[in-house]
Amino acid sequence: FLGLHTQDAVKKGLLKETDVNGALVNTLTVQMRLGMFDGEPSAQAYGRLGPKDVCKPAHQELALDAARQGIVLLKNTGPTLPLSPQRHRTVAVIGPNSNVTVTMIGNYAGIACGYTSPLQGIGRYARTIHQLGCTNVACRDDKQFGPALDAARHADATVLVIGLDQSVEAETVDRTGLLLPGHQQDLVSKVAAASKGPTILVLMSGGPVDITFAKNDPRIAGILWAGYPGQAGGAAIADILFGTANPGGKLPVTWYPQEYLKNLAMTNMAMRPSNVGYPGRTYRFYKG
Repeated sequence: FLGLHTQDAVKKGLLKETDVNGALVNTLTVQMRLGMFDGEPSAQAYGRLGPKDVCKPAHQELALDAARQGIVLLKNTGPTLPLSPQRHRTVAVIGPNSNVTVTMIGNYAGIACGYTSPLQGIGRYARTIHQLGCTNVACRDDKQFGPALDAARHADATVLVIGLDQSVEAETVDRTGLLLPGHQQDLVSKVAAASKGPTILVLMSGGPVDITFAKNDPRIAGILWAGYPGQAGGAAIADILFGTANPGGKLPVTWYPQEYLKNLAMTNMAMRPSNVGYPGRTYRFYKG
């Protein structure tokens, strides 16, 4: 876009040439620091970086810290969280995202150094009973509900890891609604009702999901939104569930209820609410 239109913008006085120069200085300065104008790249300081550099302990710890910082606490009645390794010795880990790896890095990601799934992370704190409940996030039937409910009945606490993945939301893949896909909501409600101990909901998604049902369900004591937390996401989730880390993340997008979709055409990009029932967009204008 800039390559096509910047020169005309300068000629029309919409843009100053000094603005262009400033942007170029910022870009070229970084390139110079990287040695990109100093000859053969492999002979320069940054020319031979590879997995051994990316996967150093300090960098992997940074991935873990980023995941911890990004997790958002949405509900904690009691408070139930953090769980206790002494009281919650057995944890039922249930849900289509309970043992995922690649799902956690979303898209626009490099090759991970290694993964810690939610099941593996929780397993560092307690004995786990694992059941998917649904084969994948599409959750097209309830055929696997039985073993999941049985796991919840026999555990000291239940952690449901549900939500979305790139099969549901990605470039070229648009969601048609804001509710959990398929039978996921039914799985959550039934597991929470069957659980012997507290039920914690962990949600993986890039965009908002209407989980009003879980917010209003007294059997669901805690809700965490983890986004797509990266290679160490499972470890970060477990650290927050058991209190090794305290979540301080804030939602990066405005969350709307399913009914919101009825009040606006998705082709209407206006931000401000209007007098004809248009609710407005983003936290700046939407009052929900």
